[in-house]
Amino acid sequence: MKRQLSLLAAVVLAAVPVISSSADAKTAQAPARPNVIVILADDLSYSDLGTYGGEISTPNLDALAKRGLAFTAFHTTPMCSPSRAELLTGEDQHRTGFGTMAEFLTDNQRGQPGYELLLNERVSTIPERLKPFGYNSFMSGKWHLGRGALPPQRGFDRSFYLIQGAANHFINKGYAKHMATVQYEEDGKPFTLPSGFYSSDFYTSRMIDYIEEGRKLGKPFFGYLAYTAPHFPLQAPEALIAKYEPVYAAGWDALRSKRFERQKELGLVPSDASAPPARERVPAWSSLSLEQQRYQTKIMATYAAMIEDLDTNVGRLVAYLKKTGQYDNTLILFTSDNGPEALDLNHDYFLPNVTDWLEENYDNSYESVGSANSFVFLGEGWASAVASAHRLFKDYVTEGGIRGPLIVSWPAAQKRVGFTDMPSTLLDILPTAVDAADGEALEQHAASPARPDSQGISLLPYITGRSEVIARPFDGTGFELFGNEAFVSGDWKILKLRAPEGDGTWKLYNVAWDPAESHDLAAEYPVRFAALKAAYQAYATHNGVVSPPDDFRIVPTGGKRAETSNPTAKP
Repeated sequence: MKRQLSLLAAVVLAAVPVISSSADAKTAQAPARPNVIVILADDLSYSDLGTYGGEISTPNLDALAKRGLAFTAFHTTPMCSPSRAELLTGEDQHRTGFGTMAEFLTDNQRGQPGYELLLNERVSTIPERLKPFGYNSFMSGKWHLGRGALPPQRGFDRSFYLIQGAANHFINKGYAKHMATVQYEEDGKPFTLPSGFYSSDFYTSRMIDYIEEGRKLGKPFFGYLAYTAPHFPLQAPEALIAKYEPVYAAGWDALRSKRFERQKELGLVPSDASAPPARERVPAWSSLSLEQQRYQTKIMATYAAMIEDLDTNVGRLVAYLKKTGQYDNTLILFTSDNGPEALDLNHDYFLPNVTDWLEENYDNSYESVGSANSFVFLGEGWASAVASAHRLFKDYVTEGGIRGPLIVSWPAAQKRVGFTDMPSTLLDILPTAVDAADGEALEQHAASPARPDSQGISLLPYITGRSEVIARPFDGTGFELFGNEAFVSGDWKILKLRAPEGDGTWKLYNVAWDPAESHDLAAEYPVRFAALKAAYQAYATHNGVVSPPDDFRIVPTGGKRAETSNPTAKP
């Protein structure tokens, strides 16, 4: 069957004109080597951006995509820390120290290589790789890679960072009895948040400050801007929330359908594809009371407001680069760490130390939603809607959990623009950055075994038009988290999910024809099925995958409160 993605999402080859620089550019000489900025959103869905079919206002990211290259077959890992580890090291998560999440380490994984829960010494980071070429390296945002090796110890010259994986976006208030406050640091020292702090705004300002401070040195820079938006708690400027409430008043069923049809129009989904079936645990929007609908509408409006604010901050950064004459020679890569968050710990009652503490310390009334005094989650209804064409969401190795946006822009060198369905992963970020700095420096870290099936490759030959394909020395990439497993090779994917989302057996899908992963083709393609199962086993062996016990569940059965639309309902 001919791939329908190629009909409307085909790659366009075009010469890219150079943007003129302002007079302010004369204050500093642009370095010969390019600057590199990696921008990471947190729990943003593939279809949230306008470029990928979303209704949220994201003009700045859409402009980068229009001028650059938008990947439609890009994969992440299913969760925060493993994705950050892969992005920064170009190595499979199971070799970096984050074979699992710290919060879910099992006894059989404890002490195993690759499960140290910090970036281990067998891998090197982007700033460590770029330092020999004279780069300054700056970080601003979420770390979530353990306390044992913080940004100053992993190559960053200047860094402002949240150590934990989540926090109030306005203050340093935490999310559990054992985490009543969270820690921010700058350059290894405790940092007190200023009044008027809002995460995305402050992270961007700090990054701009660092870049500006470094300009007098005349060095190229690497910037890692790791937003915490739109990760829970959903909090945003009040005026932006009000803007989006009318947009989502029709509910999650309507939103899901609208995005799905828009993605078909863009050619991101085949015209004859089916959406994933509705979740049994998610009530039909029409079955909710008017009060429940109003409440849930504000939750989604807050999520959208966070994304628009993130986009505005990307625009601030781009405007600064243009004003200072650095934009043309800056390689920008934007992505998300995983799919949307479906858990709602206000009523997914399996972590009472979180659920009970949130209820005692936050006000989640309708009037408070989105403010610093609230702590609300996107939830399964909206997460399913924003995942749209893809199955499930964050935590899972399904397309809804690991299919993400990737936008690449480098005005000075880019010759290929538009959509591309060339497969790529987070593993490709480091080699792309290193290739941009010095194409002769792509050899592996000295302590890293030569295992090409666990490492990415540079995307630059494809982006700059020197290559017609992304040529890999291996055919496919493996994924594993919490005992759920997958292997993706081009359009083909094998998938094994544990209960309650699966039956523990392998299935075969063609995710170009069937992005919802709903039609098992194992019986029709037995040779391909067998080959991919063998490929996954080789991947797991090479990377030291240690699966949790068979009875492990990230969400224990029976842990959900009865009412999904009322966060104050008790079990």
